[in-house]
Amino acid sequence: MNDLVLPTFIPEPSSLTQPFWDMAARGVLSRQRCKQCDYQMFPPQFACRMCLDTSLAWVPSKGLGRLYSFSLLHVGVDGRALPQPTILVDIDLEEGWNMLTNLLNCPLDEVRCDMAVTVTWKRLSASINLPVFEPAGR
Repeated sequence: MNDLVLPTFIPEPSSLTQPFWDMAARGVLSRQRCKQCDYQMFPPQFACRMCLDTSLAWVPSKGLGRLYSFSLLHVGVDGRALPQPTILVDIDLEEGWNMLTNLLNCPLDEVRCDMAVTVTWKRLSASINLPVFEPAGR
């Protein structure tokens, strides 16, 4: 099994991302939805990528999806070798949006595109609860 190699930094919420981290702290995965055209987006934006309207709402997600693509990372963001590969994944969520994150609790030889996944959480600090994914049903 692969355990997430914790990042060498802890995300620092900004005014843009604070609502996401507030919901994540409660174990709720979320994304923005445009109130004008209903477009869903992640990562957070100040305006809708489709219509440029600035009335955006944070809405919860069920945290269920499918693995769209993946890559094995052997080097961290700081340029140092990781003690073991980390699986970076692009997840297509059921509600029609996608998220880049990590896959846990899955042997490397079992990682497959289109596999069903579900959100799980890694507490990085008292205020940062990081959403990661694992195969559904584990």
